[in-house]
Amino acid sequence: MDIKAIYRRFRQWQLNPVDNEFTSSRPSLCNNCGHEFVGNYCPYCSQKRGIGRITWKSVAKGIGEVWGLHNRSMFYTLVQLFLRPGYFISDYIGGKRQVSFPPVKMLVLIGVLGVIIDFLTGAIHGMVYSHGEKMGYVNDVFNWLNVHVNGMFPPPSEYLSDVLNWLNTHPDVFSLILLSFLVIPIYFIFRFAPRNTRHSIPQGFFIQVFSAAVFMVMNMLYDITALGWLVVLLSIVLIFVTYKQLFGYGLWGTLWRLVMAFLCAFTLLSVMLNFNYGIYLLEQGNEETARGFFLNVPIALLILIVILAACYFISRPRKPKPDTTT
Repeated sequence: MDIKAIYRRFRQWQLNPVDNEFTSSRPSLCNNCGHEFVGNYCPYCSQKRGIGRITWKSVAKGIGEVWGLHNRSMFYTLVQLFLRPGYFISDYIGGKRQVSFPPVKMLVLIGVLGVIIDFLTGAIHGMVYSHGEKMGYVNDVFNWLNVHVNGMFPPPSEYLSDVLNWLNTHPDVFSLILLSFLVIPIYFIFRFAPRNTRHSIPQGFFIQVFSAAVFMVMNMLYDITALGWLVVLLSIVLIFVTYKQLFGYGLWGTLWRLVMAFLCAFTLLSVMLNFNYGIYLLEQGNEETARGFFLNVPIALLILIVILAACYFISRPRKPKPDTTT
């Protein structure tokens, strides 16, 4: 077995998995509009070549379309997202829409499927700690910061612990929140990448939609197998491979930018938590303590701006220095 040859074929498939050649050069008659055409689809009404009488195959296809089990199937899209994630997303945001199942629809369907699996397995697990303790370490960090850094403020109350526990027992929602916070950091930090240079924020939205679908599948995998650390490890590897393929940086270039992007996302999450807790304290009449938590918001935003500005400046292409030897 030639391992190198197999890997080369796999790499070639990753870069170009779609064969767009016509299935036949013979003319066909469209059963929908009656026009004769050459190719896979009628240029007048867009109906696919070869569609004829209703059969049991048509019935199965009609039922399968509810869950995306047809052309551009959801299963096919997920296979692409796991085997060539960055290249696949790059194809989609670059204009190759026909290679993918509609991403927002896919995210909704996977979310519904995730709820069903949670119900069937009774799985309210964390991907790091079992029995709903996935967010426990976040609560501990929040306590430590408020005791040692903001000693004038009390540690989070039962209210904030309830918020963190809710995020813990709703990992899909937590993933959506965290990934939505990545759109702006990814836009600035990967602004001058070798591939997909100057990608737009709408493109960034679809990047995170695909990422959220993968995260939900990984969470379902944990619900079924309970192999927490293995799922976490696979998720980290998949994130790295996705952004390396998508933006074309090398090993270290991708790694440090991803670390900075997730640091920014967690900073935005801390802004949300501080603001949320500050409002709660105001409702309880504790205005002095609430003021301290509201003060954390502009400080965190300032830190975020500094990080984004530094990453933007470091990544910005440098003009070549003029040759002064002549």
